Amino acid sequence: MNLISMKWSATSMFMLCLLVGVLHTANAVADSAVYNGNELTISDAIVMDGDKLSYYRQVRLSVLPNGDFRVIEAVEKQLAHVNELSVAVMATEPVEVELGIVGYKSNPCVELNTTVARRGNTFLVAVGETPLQTLVACIQVIEPFELILPLDVKGLPAGDYLVVVNGDEIDFTID
Repeated sequence: MNLISMKWSATSMFMLCLLVGVLHTANAVADSAVYNGNELTISDAIVMDGDKLSYYRQVRLSVLPNGDFRVIEAVEKQLAHVNELSVAVMATEPVEVELGIVGYKSNPCVELNTTVARRGNTFLVAVGETPLQTLVACIQVIEPFELILPLDVKGLPAGDYLVVVNGDEIDFTID
């Protein structure tokens, strides 16, 4: 998908803004989306195109005269490889849910950035890689990782939920 030349309708932008509104990283809340001078700037965005998940940072959109948005700039982040997913639903009050992710980084000189968004009964999770600024050459071998991420299920009703991590899916049920 060529994101730079893509036109987004007002409906598509509303759906993206809903996702951006609930984005958060594993350690901190994501920066707010900013609209200024007919330009919308989003720090992190997850884009679902069919069953393909992409993760972008530094997204800049301009408003067209018809109300659609045009992407001015976006930096696609490389996604880490995911081998295995697991979900643990704790019988606590309120219920707590943890997502386990096992995979590998493309090399040891990248750090993982995890972004989570929820749309309806679907949690979208992007595990992206950001190259570390190092003055030393990096050995080009894959490096395994394991992550445990809490999913924000506070106030969600009982039911079935889907988690999509870098395109891989797992489901769970809240009773």
